[in-house]
Amino acid sequence: MNKKIKIFIYIIFIFLSTNLFCFETKNDENYREKIAYLTFDDGPLNATKNILEVIEKENVPVSMFFIGKHIEDFRKIYENALTFPNITIANHTYSHANGKYAKFYNDANIVVEDIKKADSIISKDRVSKTESNFLPVRLAGRNVFRLPIISINDNALEKEQIEKELLGYEKVFEEGFYIYGWDLEWNYGVDGEPTQTPLEVVNAMEYIHFKNRTRVENKVVLLMHDKMFATQFNGKENLQMLITLLKNNGWKFENIEQYL
Repeated sequence: MNKKIKIFIYIIFIFLSTNLFCFETKNDENYREKIAYLTFDDGPLNATKNILEVIEKENVPVSMFFIGKHIEDFRKIYENALTFPNITIANHTYSHANGKYAKFYNDANIVVEDIKKADSIISKDRVSKTESNFLPVRLAGRNVFRLPIISINDNALEKEQIEKELLGYEKVFEEGFYIYGWDLEWNYGVDGEPTQTPLEVVNAMEYIHFKNRTRVENKVVLLMHDKMFATQFNGKENLQMLITLLKNNGWKFENIEQYL
């Protein structure tokens, strides 16, 4: 069976099963609205082009947390993203901690300066639409929230490591930056290939919404990574399916600046 036939069969399966996993429908007495925040980390990369192509077609708001160094390396892709009014360009640090997270977060001043460096690049092209003077921030490798009414640490870390990193989180917030984590991640393997289908991801979103296991009621922040949407992983098809499933199941879409 060739690749095109496999994709066609998978699409048919998706459309036939769109209502099978929906915990609530608009006809239910206790129905609550469902708002999806589609967020993409670590761009811009070559795979970002596939994301932009789908977003142009689907015309839904999304948020792209770009790494400052990647903006310098993939300038044309970044400039293309800037042309989309429905894309919030956000700050994902300048260096992404160079992959050495514990060392990076042990020095609060380095964390602040790295985020400021990324902001100095992005703020030339976009301005904040929140009460913060700065564009939204997502920390590298850390699921942390620091917002006016939300303060959550990364519970995946050991308590001792959290305590070492707290000063950095607080300093970033005191500087005026809003930090956004996530409720759910679309997982991927070491090579970047997604390990879950779009159907499985939407099912998980439905579940945590139904169980009220999100940071803000009725709102699900989904973390994805640009590299997952590379052509060799059927990136465009997967993202298209995800958005279609969400639309078919009554989800609304907002960008991260509308979160509060």
